[in-house]
Amino acid sequence: MEQIKQILKNKKIYLRDFIAIIVIFFLSLFVEQVLLQWNSFKNEKYEQTFQVSEVQKAENKDGETTYDFLFDGRYVSSIYLIYQSKTDISSRMEVTFYDGYGQKEVMELEDTASFLLGRSAVWVDQKVDSLKLTVENKDADKLNSIIFVNHTVFSWAKFLLVFSVLLLSYLFVSHWTFFGKRPEWMYAMVSVALGMVIILSAHHSFDSWDEQIHYNIAYTDSWVWNYMEYSDAVMSNVEMRVPTGDTLEEEQWIGEWLNQANDTVVLSSQKGRFLRYGQRAYLPQILGLGLGRTLGLSYVVTVFLGKFFNLLFCTAVVACAIHFSKYGKRTLMCVGLLPTTVFLFSSFTYDAFVIALLMLGIALFVTEYLSEEKIQTKRTMVSILAIVVGCFSKAVYIPFLALYWLMPKDKFYRRRQKNLFKAGIFVLLILMFASFVLPLLNNVSSGANVGDYRGGDTSQTSQLSMILGYPLTYTGVLLKSLGTTFASYFIGSKVLANFAYRGIYDGIGYFVVLLTMLFTFVTDFGMTEKIYDAQMKRKIFIMKIWNAVLIFGTACLVWTALYLDFTPVGSMVINGVSPRYYLPLIFPLSLIFINQKVRCSMKLENYQSLIAFLMLIGTGISIYCLMLA
Repeated sequence: MEQIKQILKNKKIYLRDFIAIIVIFFLSLFVEQVLLQWNSFKNEKYEQTFQVSEVQKAENKDGETTYDFLFDGRYVSSIYLIYQSKTDISSRMEVTFYDGYGQKEVMELEDTASFLLGRSAVWVDQKVDSLKLTVENKDADKLNSIIFVNHTVFSWAKFLLVFSVLLLSYLFVSHWTFFGKRPEWMYAMVSVALGMVIILSAHHSFDSWDEQIHYNIAYTDSWVWNYMEYSDAVMSNVEMRVPTGDTLEEEQWIGEWLNQANDTVVLSSQKGRFLRYGQRAYLPQILGLGLGRTLGLSYVVTVFLGKFFNLLFCTAVVACAIHFSKYGKRTLMCVGLLPTTVFLFSSFTYDAFVIALLMLGIALFVTEYLSEEKIQTKRTMVSILAIVVGCFSKAVYIPFLALYWLMPKDKFYRRRQKNLFKAGIFVLLILMFASFVLPLLNNVSSGANVGDYRGGDTSQTSQLSMILGYPLTYTGVLLKSLGTTFASYFIGSKVLANFAYRGIYDGIGYFVVLLTMLFTFVTDFGMTEKIYDAQMKRKIFIMKIWNAVLIFGTACLVWTALYLDFTPVGSMVINGVSPRYYLPLIFPLSLIFINQKVRCSMKLENYQSLIAFLMLIGTGISIYCLMLA
């Protein structure tokens, strides 16, 4: 009888969930198609074309041609320019429209139409009375027509964002007893959902830092053998020749153009068969690009797969860190769901690989260090391997491997075992440091004038000579740089909600993320039921001090590396240090806040669900404002 009741109860739950998903699906469609495009939805749908050759025009003294279009006050969502040209066409628009009170207003718009597309879309969103379109004389004859339209344009990214927020909120509330006990599941669902929104809304010309360079490396290595081909679409991305879309219509047209351009092979060459040491961080992206090409998918979908595989890999690594770590699960969740973190996870870059593996390695170290049992070989080896592999592309973070020097003697069975272990850590540190110190020393000894490949008065040899010749001066420059950027590079919007070329967000979403993160820092450790004795508190205190030293040392390495490579010789400021370089330091920073004095009275399941929900909302708002609004 009890089994029957349980079966009936489960059926009711499944039916409720099914109905909820259907309702959320259609509600998301309603929000995307109606609420977010209300003006276009409530007005008449139409498309009206004016041939430029039939429009009265007048040339002014500045060598420009002005076209006058009279309209009937109907709502216009967008204006399309249709043209044939071998160069980009720049134009100005003076739109006279009726405001909400029926009074005439004037707004000025500017547009640059790429010759590669043959058309351009300008967002108007007004009831238009008349339009003056001004172009240069040499471009005036290249315009064919202008189209006034009102229609809704479906955005997969907006739909997915609304659907994800509603669905995940429902699941976290209605199944809090299930998901509340599995923070790694909540993290993975939020990370993948928001990452897919970023991928779907990303410019085809790439948005992240130096993304075209990272894409080029990943694409080249995605060819398994020593032969590779570059299509016109690939070269356009690598050489940054892809048009930039200002509207959703233009982004769709650019995608169509890239798919067509991918049919034309413009370059084929030989390549090495093996991945170079510093390029192993691209493996997830390489796998996605290679799979897409093997399956014969379109260029746009293949690029999507490259980013998506990077997102899946990094999300899986952080989810493993949350699952296997006994401390800081919620903090790991917060750092993994920071807007900048999700943005990097969803881009072509090696930064995501570094961030994810360092989080896993450090989280496993904390678990191992604070456990009262003897050292666990598997957990320790995975932790060390994660830190080492994560630093393949950026060895400046390798000092965190020195955390393992803190392992107390009672973690080992014999003194000899302890000595061998710490000696091995020392050797690994030396080898990893050598990976970027030896090339520098080689350049110095050979007199090679190596510096910023983009040019400028930069030279590793000359800069190192300045540092060694004036150590106190450089120390002052370094400390000033660290001090003036400390707060903004650890908790500012520049590091927490920075979407590179899409901008930096410092609105309500950023503050939700910031406050949630700080709240988690001071309360997370207090959620553990065990109360530590004096000996354990001493171990924690030692870890805090040593961890602070490593954070400071790593930050110094980051600034010094950029001073050597990207800063003019003898400069009193350091160039090139991006706030994103501090992302791998945020989780180690949280360890300094470890305490059991500040406790949250919430049940653990509710506490974890609340943090996941707040990060979903804060990061979701940030993504909408920077990528979709």
